[in-house]
Amino acid sequence: MKRSQLFRQGLALTALVSLFSLASCKDQAATPTPGGDASAPVAKAPEGGGSSAFDAPRKADGKLSVAMITNNSADFWTAAQKGLDAAQAELKDCETSRMAPGGQKPTHADQKKTFEDAVAKNPDGIAVTPIDGKEFASVIDDAIAKNIPVICFDSDSETSKRLAYLGTNNYEAGKAAGEAALKLLPNGGNFVAFVGNMSAQNAIDRYKGFTDATKGKITMLQEPFQDQADPLKAQSNVQDAIAKYGDKINGFLGIWAYDGPAILNAVESAKLLGKVKIITFDGAPETLTGLEAKKVDAAVIQKPYEFGRLSAKLLYLINRKGTKAAIEELRPELEKAGMKVDGNKIDTGVTTVTPENVAPFVENMKKLGLKST
Repeated sequence: MKRSQLFRQGLALTALVSLFSLASCKDQAATPTPGGDASAPVAKAPEGGGSSAFDAPRKADGKLSVAMITNNSADFWTAAQKGLDAAQAELKDCETSRMAPGGQKPTHADQKKTFEDAVAKNPDGIAVTPIDGKEFASVIDDAIAKNIPVICFDSDSETSKRLAYLGTNNYEAGKAAGEAALKLLPNGGNFVAFVGNMSAQNAIDRYKGFTDATKGKITMLQEPFQDQADPLKAQSNVQDAIAKYGDKINGFLGIWAYDGPAILNAVESAKLLGKVKIITFDGAPETLTGLEAKKVDAAVIQKPYEFGRLSAKLLYLINRKGTKAAIEELRPELEKAGMKVDGNKIDTGVTTVTPENVAPFVENMKKLGLKST
């Protein structure tokens, strides 16, 4: 072989090696370092995301930061904040924070911006309750692709690659509300329902659970009134329903936390107390007071304190041990508390509170330092 030919081949080989080296450096630079700690070893999530993407420890030691993103800034979430605080005190090396979309009537776009602001801070995990589960799937998937663990709580995004769902089985919660309605109205009747956004998976599931449980007995006079997470609009919706249907209404269903107080205020103003049944979700202070005064008939109450506490613990353990190992480590604690684990879904359960059992329920809340739940 001629010397000039050998020289040309050598140059080509050198160029090829350089190309591979540049590509390798580029791949390494594209892997973010969560929490801003450049020295901490971080495992890169495998392609495809989903619950199997973080089965290996992601950040075995060092400080962690996790964020909780709610769907609005309603008082309901103060209990979740208490849970976050409790988790931070227990875990010591995990900093927690809570964020909510801005605006009086938060939209999917508002929440997406809040989520993306959180992602920009490069946290070690995000827990989110999507306003619109389907629309939010791609937003979650983008964060997963950046090696940030994401779980859903309170309302799911089943089509996303979120690692787990933690919260109420909202269909079963809806059935519990339906069963309460049938106890109050064994011969059936007509109901009107109220909610923030029917695009949220928790709203869809609760409403379906209620209508399935009461099928053939209770008639919904129309699709739920929506208020876009505006308590003032919620109350005007109840007033509109009373004006529209009058004596045809036998009961009111509040699907989101502030809908219970909105119903109570409007019903009381219309002098309909005692003539209609009020069933709602969650334990806003006004709802609990209404139960004590026998003005509210039943409330299906979730565990937002545990949403906060367990979301932080789960994200912490996902970093330390991987998703499957994290859920298994939490399982004994969850099952001891009467919660159910099904794969990567954790059902925290609900309690149906009535005027008959409200006193001990409120006493237990006070022990946790809670005014609402």
